[in-house]
Amino acid sequence: MTVEAARPTSLWRDGAFVKYWLGESVARFGVQVTALALPLLAVVDLNATAGQAGLLNAVQFAPYLLITLFAGVWVDRVRPGPFLILTNFARAALLGLVPLLFFLDLLTLTKLYVAGFVIGALAVLYDLSSSTYLPALIPKERLAEGNSHIQGSGQVARIGGPGLGGLLMQVLSVPATLVANAAIHLFSAVALLMVKAPEEVRPKPAEKKNVIAEITGSFRFVVANPYLKVTAFRAGFNNMFFMAMQTVFPLFVIREIGSDSATLGLILATGAVGGLIGAFLAVRTGKRYGPGPAIVIGFGIGSFAQALTPLAGGPPVLAVAILFGSFLLGGIGTTIGNIHLATLTQTVTPRHLLGKTNAAIRFLTWGTMPLGALLGGWLGDLIGLRATLFVTAAGFTASLLLVLFSPVAKLKALPAEAEWDD
Repeated sequence: MTVEAARPTSLWRDGAFVKYWLGESVARFGVQVTALALPLLAVVDLNATAGQAGLLNAVQFAPYLLITLFAGVWVDRVRPGPFLILTNFARAALLGLVPLLFFLDLLTLTKLYVAGFVIGALAVLYDLSSSTYLPALIPKERLAEGNSHIQGSGQVARIGGPGLGGLLMQVLSVPATLVANAAIHLFSAVALLMVKAPEEVRPKPAEKKNVIAEITGSFRFVVANPYLKVTAFRAGFNNMFFMAMQTVFPLFVIREIGSDSATLGLILATGAVGGLIGAFLAVRTGKRYGPGPAIVIGFGIGSFAQALTPLAGGPPVLAVAILFGSFLLGGIGTTIGNIHLATLTQTVTPRHLLGKTNAAIRFLTWGTMPLGALLGGWLGDLIGLRATLFVTAAGFTASLLLVLFSPVAKLKALPAEAEWDD
């Protein structure tokens, strides 16, 4: 019996998908708690500057430049399910080690940089394995629905994770929050262990290909495809400015607006509501306008939301209210765009190329994030926090234009799987 024939009409009644969704969502939640907790540990407890906080963010995303391409080739040769579990166990162990070093008064910025790099490397391996797992778990015609559920919870995690993390750090402490985060990754590993659905059996290649040749082939496929080429370069440009914004935003809220980490957490958590709304609207938006216009609409709303962020000022209550609106709209728009972007990538990419192709796309899109973190830290020290946010808002708008004037914007239906002889 094939995997497709065994699937019920609703993915929420599919036990294998629900367990995968739970494990994936919890893992993403933990990643976002880490993304806020490590910089705040550096800023609050180790007195790091904006530049040092930027360097910490940079080393966490450096693995997307250094190991993504080789990891993508490897992921295409293994079963992703067991590897998702192993990476979660490894992240839990490392997240427990950092607060232990802090409590023993042995933690330094240098050690935090090392921990951030290893955590980032594990995130790369997890991310690539996860991106190849979903198309093997559910039929292709259910990918938009599955991605809607995954992206919806992912957006909640992206904003709600730091939101809850900020509250925990205010009530407890940053190191104690990292301990709780280790438990989150353990829970995710257990949930993924319970997924019993058979994975797609991958045929062994007739001959072993050169790794460099496979990497080169994945880039040729992305550049040759008119849709992937545009979305990959747009995302890389956008993510550079996103990480620059992420680097200075906690400092902006705490040092310039004068709020605390609990308020920061609540601001970020507002985006979770937007993420849920966006996930609910994504499929309907795609059906009504087509996947291409849905991507443009989503990222257009997201760009407008980013433009509101540096305008937050005046009385603290007014400034915080503007930030709430910015993150609410940003959650809605970004989720709509990301859901249709993920579905487009999975649809046009042949199954046997999915790991390598996702690696090439991650390299182009996430590989710019270390540069963005360094850019944000440098600009924050050079021109100030608010001025840096104006620069990042302009970058978001510019990235939208790359999609607006491309074949992606005209897609009224998903294209067929691309033919490719690698």
